[in-house]
Amino acid sequence: MTPEAREKYLEIIRGMPPGKKLRMAIEHDEAILRVLSILQEFEISYMIVGSYAASVYGFTRRTHDLDVVVALTPEHVPRLADALGEEFYFDKQSALEAIERDDMVNAIHLDSGVKIDFWILHDDEYSQVQFSRRECLDFEGVPACVATAEDTILSKLLWYRISPSERQLDDVRGILTVQEGRLDWEYLHNWAAKLGVEDLLRDIAT
Repeated sequence: MTPEAREKYLEIIRGMPPGKKLRMAIEHDEAILRVLSILQEFEISYMIVGSYAASVYGFTRRTHDLDVVVALTPEHVPRLADALGEEFYFDKQSALEAIERDDMVNAIHLDSGVKIDFWILHDDEYSQVQFSRRECLDFEGVPACVATAEDTILSKLLWYRISPSERQLDDVRGILTVQEGRLDWEYLHNWAAKLGVEDLLRDIAT
């Protein structure tokens, strides 16, 4: 790509509404829309993270899995399972155990194979701050709450620290490029230091 073409591409990506970028990233709209609608209907607070969040703020990267942090309680589980019905594989007992362990439970769309990973919201300070900062976009008429650009960067660096993958760093580079001049660097440096990823942030930002 020539420098001129790259600048034009960045101009287009930077000017694109986040909701439109989310639509571009999601291949199987029906299954994901259904899940987001159910979470909204039952007033289950949630936050889209991972690759879809990175696609909102950086370059679009298609993936077959959706990662969602959820404030799920045992009382939600029977209603959620009933609503997902025969369209999804969703095991109630696994969901209850995930809540007990602050872990993750899957819902799998039987027709498309789309996998939704429900990550139970943790009680630690950063998880709570990250969740409180989420941004809700309009996605096909349904609110879609997404982790902020800064928190997506921090989460990607945390995952890289746990399990090094160049894909995580590529997502971070994409966000840094597209969101140039828009990021809260004071917030990033503060939490990067607290989370032990300040070296990774420094290296990738230079």
